Amino acid sequence: MDISENKSAPERISRKIVMDCADCDCCRPIMDESCLFFPELYRLYDQEVETGQKISATELRQLVEKCNFCALCPCPNIRADIIRAKTQFAERDGLKFGVRTVEDVERIGKLCGALPGLTNRLLRSGLSGGMIKEALGIHRDRKLPEFPAESFPAWARKEGLHVKPNTTAGRKVAYFAGCTAKYIFPEVAKATVEVLRHNGIDVYCPDDKCCGMPSFLEGDRKLTMEFAGHNLNLLADAAQDGYDIVCSCPTCSFMLRHLLAEGAYYSREYQESIGADPKFIKVPAKATPGESSDRKMESFDKTIFKNIMKDEGYFSSIDPMKRVALAEKTFDVAEYLLRLHKAGVLKTDLGSVEGQAVYFPPCHQREQEFGQPYMELLGLVPGLKLDAIQGNLYCCGLAGVMGFKRDFHKASIELGNRLIEKIKTMNPEILVTDCLSCRLQFNQLLPHKVLHPVEILWEAYRARAQDARLRAHG
Repeated sequence: MDISENKSAPERISRKIVMDCADCDCCRPIMDESCLFFPELYRLYDQEVETGQKISATELRQLVEKCNFCALCPCPNIRADIIRAKTQFAERDGLKFGVRTVEDVERIGKLCGALPGLTNRLLRSGLSGGMIKEALGIHRDRKLPEFPAESFPAWARKEGLHVKPNTTAGRKVAYFAGCTAKYIFPEVAKATVEVLRHNGIDVYCPDDKCCGMPSFLEGDRKLTMEFAGHNLNLLADAAQDGYDIVCSCPTCSFMLRHLLAEGAYYSREYQESIGADPKFIKVPAKATPGESSDRKMESFDKTIFKNIMKDEGYFSSIDPMKRVALAEKTFDVAEYLLRLHKAGVLKTDLGSVEGQAVYFPPCHQREQEFGQPYMELLGLVPGLKLDAIQGNLYCCGLAGVMGFKRDFHKASIELGNRLIEKIKTMNPEILVTDCLSCRLQFNQLLPHKVLHPVEILWEAYRARAQDARLRAHG
């Protein structure tokens, strides 16, 4: 069923989720400390069984609001149903002004970044900052980020990166920086560009929009589809022109190559494009991001799977061939750099970066199942003592803009507590993560210096260059 239909249905969808999960019970033990949604689901179900009192419509609404789409749970169909319910609740009941404001992270970044000095003074002030938080539904204890003097788009324009390089030879990348790197941590986006350029790669920064994850989580289908349509057309064209699409934010890459592409391989257009036998549905054996569509295929009997393997998800109204094309040309920057290294073409002129560092692989990176390439890449940096937080069920808890909301802030702190205590025990000099939402949460709760892995790589490249200059003049 299309999620825009039958707007009275969100409670029924939520109820179905409860019954499906209660019947399975798989997530009862494994999600207890890493999730807000499943403990509440099982509490409500157990209460209903014990008392005979049906779960109320209000409780069902509050339940789906607890999902932050970390993707740690094993069933994509349950996550899809949660988003369907959230979306139908939003379409029927509307979204609060504060949610509609903060979900558009790029717009907030542009507005606040226009006069960053004034914005930062206002946000730091107890009076004006408190009034702004109150108006936008932000919790009074949530730290607001500092807006930089220069955004990444402004820097990129000065560097001429908004124009496609006039070249047909060599590697070239269309860099999708993401809103947080563009407007809050531009040093991360700049480091990504510099590392790519240091390795002889032409970089183009297209006029993209937010990946859409914040509005997707809030149930704002209209805004999410607006972002998705713009980005898909822009990036699919770049892919057709020979560009690899590279992301430094794991949530952005998760959206561009997983969520957007869900179901696209089952579409009639894709099946016809590969000449599939009409009796079978053919899909890539493992839809590993970055691999071309000519890899090994698996066939499924259509008489058995035709009602399951269908392109009817959230983004199914968008051209499936463009969704496939974008997914197969999109890379996380760590994965991209590691491929260069394994091909013997990544420059390893890395200087020393001293320090004891701990790397946290974030939820949306782990969900993409390409390993931990940053551990191997940072292992090339002399002087860096590196450890990683092991375990697939750790989450920082912020969930992007959700963690700023008045009614989710406390829950986000509780959700991230197990990870925070783990980091405190390890007590690194440098805390490393590629998720900038995690970085915001760590800045809220920990005293440690937090860096993106590409910042360390760029620092190492610069350190080697500085050593070379000193030797030349020594």
